[in-house]
Formats: sequence, structure tokens, C-alpha cells
Amino acid sequence: MKKILIIAMVALMSLPVFAQTDFRHISYEEALKAAKTEQKLVFMDFYTDWCGPCKMMMRDVFPKKEVADFMNKKFVNIKLNAEKEGQELAKKYKVAAYPTFIVIDANEKIIMTKVGGDSSPENFIASIARQIDPEKTPERLKARYDGGERTADLISAYAGMKLEEVYAGRRPDESKKQEAFQLVQDYFKGLKDPQKLAPENLFIYTTYTESPLDEIAKYMIAHRTAFDPTIKNQIADRIALLYKTQIQGYMMARSEYNDVEYKEIKKGITDLGLNKENQYTQALRFIESQGQGTPADFLTLCETEFKNLDQDQQTCLVVNFSGLIKTEDEAVLKRASQFLRGQLKDMEASALFYAAQQVYQLENGKH
Repeated sequence: MKKILIIAMVALMSLPVFAQTDFRHISYEEALKAAKTEQKLVFMDFYTDWCGPCKMMMRDVFPKKEVADFMNKKFVNIKLNAEKEGQELAKKYKVAAYPTFIVIDANEKIIMTKVGGDSSPENFIASIARQIDPEKTPERLKARYDGGERTADLISAYAGMKLEEVYAGRRPDESKKQEAFQLVQDYFKGLKDPQKLAPENLFIYTTYTESPLDEIAKYMIAHRTAFDPTIKNQIADRIALLYKTQIQGYMMARSEYNDVEYKEIKKGITDLGLNKENQYTQALRFIESQGQGTPADFLTLCETEFKNLDQDQQTCLVVNFSGLIKTEDEAVLKRASQFLRGQLKDMEASALFYAAQQVYQLENGKH
């Protein structure tokens, strides 16, 4: 029996260990001491039990190897529940939203503060790296750019800073987003093909493309097999995501149907082999019916084929259903409401709220 246990323990020890961000179970004071000894900074993650974005960060971002490698090398990481053991520290550092990430040195000097989660590991790393680098303060970035520097490192940091400024105030500042995208587009135009395909410029495609119809996205798609081998998989993932997002946009009435553009999207999905398992076949039928047919015809398709959409596609259709029914015909609107009501009992909780909201809008003339 002992031999079996020993063999089992050895086998377990030989299994690969998956890296994840090391949040140490130590006190604030112990973290300061460790930072001084290890010559690191202290990274504090202020969270609450009810915070959705906090849970998303712990589930989807901090466990990633690239995030763990960066965080563990640079910081002594600690988590602080702002409503429990971290309450006093949350007051001290004026934490007002969650998650809030604060980096301090061993003498408690604040190096940076970042409010809100980020579902992109790459963007999260870039944001933290920029804010702790003296050469990437807002003043230095502007001075370097105005001085004529046009490196990937600078453009990534400078445009990234402007993207973060979009949500810095109480209302989104879209002008900052436009500035960021313009910076990247100007930089992209000045690059030669070998530079456009290099790993250092991956950020252009993963962050500054929003549709397969974007100029930069079209270049990425056309040259997808020519990228550096180390980033080909990320390029392929980005292309697939752009098409998926475009399809979702049509189904949520966020993208206005345009026959020429839609046909280009549909052709791209086919040519790139993104519909090999027919994951988009039903969704394309719904988009075409809504864009090319009458509201009554579209409703007929919903009544007969809604069940054949996958769960994500059903949710997309429900989120802004009233926006897809472009008519003032009371009979059609009533029928649309009845259709949605008939789906409520089988809906996932994530879609139920939106469906109820859409029923209200259809029945109260707010579509």
C-alpha cells in the first residue's frame, strides 16, 4: 500500500504545473517587507464577493501563463476584499469601484491605479506595464511621439493610454477612441510588409480591428498565412472572432444590414472555412430574412426555426428583438410579442432579462 501511495505521489509530482498569478496569502505589512527583500513592487487587487468583473479576472485573466509570468516577475501580489479584511486599506487608497488594482513600492508610494477589469490578457499586461514604466507616463509618451518616434513599443503604449481614457470619466469619451485608432492607422500606413507581419505589431490586429471590413482587418485576412509563425494562431483567432462579432452584430440589430457588405462577410466566412461545422448556417438564414424580407416573413422564420439556433445565437436575437422588427403594423408587433412570450419558459437566465425587456417595448410602442 505504501509503495502504491509513493508511486501515486511521484506521478502527481511529475504532472505539468500550470502557471497562474501568485496571489500570496500574506498581510499588507508582510507584502511590503517581501517587496523590499525581493526588490519588487506590491500589486493589490481590491475586490468584493459580488463583483462580476472581479470574478472574470480571477477566472479568465490571472490564470493565463503570460499574465502569471509578467505578474510574478514584477510584483508581490495580494488580494484584498474591500468589504472585509481590506476595508481599511480600501479607505486609505480611496478605492471606490471594483476591481481596483493599485501598485505601490515598498515605501507605500503609489505607482499606478487601474480601475475596472479587462477581459484581454494582452491588453491587461500592456496597461500595467505602461503605467509602471517611467518612460511611458502620459507626458513622456506625448513627448516621444511629438519628437518623431514611431516604434511599435511607443505606438502600442500611446494608443493604449488613449483607449483607457475613453472610460476615465463618467461618460465614454469617443474622441479618445478615435484618436487611438487614428494613431495606429497612421503608424500602419508607414510600415512595410515585413514590419506589418512582425510579432511586435500584433497589437495592431488584436486591438485595433473591429470588423472584417476594416482596412487593417482586410490586410490581416489577405496576408494571414504570411505572418510570423509565432503569431499565426493569434491572427487566426482574431479573424474568426471578427466574423463571429459581425454576425452577432447583425442578429442584435447593432449592424445595419447592407446587402453588399453582408455578401462580402458571408463570402469571407465560406472562403476561410469558418462554417465547416455549419455553426453559422442558421444564423445567416435569420440575417438574410430580416434584411431582405418582410417583418412578417422574419417572424415566421423565428416561430419555426428559433429552436435550431445555438444558445449564444438565441441570446443575440433576443437582446434587441424589437429593433429587428421594423414595422408599425400592430398585428405584426403583437405577433412578435407573443413569439417572445412563448420562449420565456425555456430561456437561459442570461437571456431572460433581455427578453422581458423586449416584450415590454413591443407592447408599449417603444420599439
